[in-house]
Amino acid sequence: MLILSVSVNAAIPLTTEEQRWLAKGDPIKVGVAIIPPYLSNKGGGDTVEGMSLDYLKLIEVSLGVEFQYQVFKSYGAMMEAAKQHSIDVVFAASNTEERRDYLDFTQVYSHLANKIFTQKGRYQQAEMSDFTGKQFAVPRGTALVGYIRTNYPGIELVQVDDLGEAFNLLSAGQIEGVGSYASAGYLYSVLEGIDNISIVGSVGYDYHISFASRNDQPLLGVLLEKALSAVSIEQKAEIERRWVQPEDTQRIDKETYVSAIILLGFVLAIAGLLIVVFWNRSLKREVLYRQEIQKEVSFLAYHDELTGAYNRQFLIETLSEYTRLAFSNDRSTCVILLGLDNFSLINEFHGQKIGDYVLRRMSKRLNSRLSGDAVLSRTGGDEFTVLLRQANNQVVLSHLADLLIAEISSPIAYGDQSFSLTATAGISIQTEELSEPLRLLEQADLALHEAKRKNRGGYLFYALEMSDKLQEREQLANALSRALRTEQFYLDFQPQVALDTGEVVGFEALARWQHPDQGNIRPDKFIALAEQEGLIVTLGDRVLRLACEQGREWLDQGLEFQRIAVNVSVKQFIETDYVSKVLNTLEQTGFPPSKLELELTESVFMGDRDLAKETMDKLTRQGICFAIDDFGTGFSSLLYLKELPVSKLKLDQGFIRGITKDHSSLQIVKASLQMGHALSMDVIAEGVETIEEQGLLTDLHCQQAQGYLFSRPLKSQLITADKIAQIERNVRLVTEA
Repeated sequence: MLILSVSVNAAIPLTTEEQRWLAKGDPIKVGVAIIPPYLSNKGGGDTVEGMSLDYLKLIEVSLGVEFQYQVFKSYGAMMEAAKQHSIDVVFAASNTEERRDYLDFTQVYSHLANKIFTQKGRYQQAEMSDFTGKQFAVPRGTALVGYIRTNYPGIELVQVDDLGEAFNLLSAGQIEGVGSYASAGYLYSVLEGIDNISIVGSVGYDYHISFASRNDQPLLGVLLEKALSAVSIEQKAEIERRWVQPEDTQRIDKETYVSAIILLGFVLAIAGLLIVVFWNRSLKREVLYRQEIQKEVSFLAYHDELTGAYNRQFLIETLSEYTRLAFSNDRSTCVILLGLDNFSLINEFHGQKIGDYVLRRMSKRLNSRLSGDAVLSRTGGDEFTVLLRQANNQVVLSHLADLLIAEISSPIAYGDQSFSLTATAGISIQTEELSEPLRLLEQADLALHEAKRKNRGGYLFYALEMSDKLQEREQLANALSRALRTEQFYLDFQPQVALDTGEVVGFEALARWQHPDQGNIRPDKFIALAEQEGLIVTLGDRVLRLACEQGREWLDQGLEFQRIAVNVSVKQFIETDYVSKVLNTLEQTGFPPSKLELELTESVFMGDRDLAKETMDKLTRQGICFAIDDFGTGFSSLLYLKELPVSKLKLDQGFIRGITKDHSSLQIVKASLQMGHALSMDVIAEGVETIEEQGLLTDLHCQQAQGYLFSRPLKSQLITADKIAQIERNVRLVTEA
């Protein structure tokens, strides 16, 4: 009631469809587990209270509904219920690939930093790799379980139903370590009296807490997101003050001191001065330890654990203070939002440990370029924000943005490796009174997205028209997520022909999106969006299944072809279960492995080449073949061509379109063909549109081609034996001409 009394938001705007869904009055079941001391705690009787519950009460008010709460004995039991769709909403969950199979997620509303706990004196500092072959406890059913299994398979995981059990096992020496959020250490060490545990390092995976809803009810997820977005900054601040702030050490220390004095008097009566000295030292150590724990919790409340920079919570509170100050051309609040370009590739190809090192170095470098009154915070996985109070002068801000971008671009050394990154920036300046201070941050974010599209490696200042573009993008992103759960995606197939015989040898599967309102969305638009929204793996899996199902249907109809080519994204290929996914899809659809060709881009081989070879070898042994798509546009080393089981090179259409006019393009095509022939690989040219291009490729002994000259991409139902025969006749006519 304290939170609700701050200010109840006006009813949020709902579409007719959303109002109709709520009006049905179906009960909304919310799953809750006890995650003390902040997210959820036992209240009086059977009630539960905590940060998450305060947010849920506000959401209930905004939506005009009353949730049905179901309290589970453990977090793992709650997540299993969510997986079975026996509850509608999960009160606190981190967004993971596995959970996206059955849940939709809102924006993040809280963060928990996961630490490594051990017995006192066992380690000074530790990393997760130090626990290989040892028992390490984590809460059952949490995202931490999947993270450790994937990244540290040698650790012997002990899954517990609650953290109290884990810390008791650790205190008794029955396990080597515990992975848990820092505030749990405060709870069990200070409040529960387990005094022989300490924090020795970071797990490397933090909880970014969202509300989650079953994904077979997409409107529920949309409603939760709207209601959560409507929570005001004042309400969020009140919730933070109520739950996140550390406990009062003065109260705790006083109680400890009084107890110690009573015991001290008794001991003095028995043993004298020596015992007094011993106990006094022990008491000081206890107080010091508790203060250290609290200091850590207090630090984590406002700092990013990995880099030591301020976190988003501190930025939001400071931004709120700054935007309330008077502004003019001489003094205004400014935000520079820096996004690291393609930082995810470092994590994917070199591991999270190196990625974390790069982020720490970036934070130190940026701080070194800022004046003392500037606030640097890490507000996302690969984003840093600079908050300033200075003159409203775009020239000065441009100079600072250039300086920061240049600092990020300097190489970073790690052992015998060197990494170079680029950065893009969005800049916003307060020019009016803001009822919502976050608007300034949102404007910088809009400018950053626009800069990445138009001026990657540079910066842009916020302009009003960017807001309209962001709204359009967000709507499209939500539509893309819904489309992947329905039947809006289909495939077109572009024939691939043998230039010497004119025979149609195969088809490339091309994803198409038929939006219910906007019609066909361009592939370059929705594929880039899928990459940005983390949906590319789901999209790739859908394309593979549709292609295999269509291939099986053609074979049943008696249609003859050699292969169907399917594009594979980097994120798909590096998944640990990618091989089993492909083989399961082939088995379920009945499509022969020998007729499947997977097209990879050269960026796949920038990472662990041994792992890439192992994956390709497993699939090649089943009869699947591999082609390199857009050959010549990416990877600088060609060692992979002789090391990996690649059977085809696909020349990028950018080279083909220039071969009759541009000498450089012609030489690249010639060299690629010679290389392919020398390695006994087929070479296929894409984007062939003119008879001159086709004639030159034939003279250069290019084996295969595809393009508008032979056929545009076709609907699957149009590909028949007669249509294939017609294409082959046209190819022969073109060749003879």
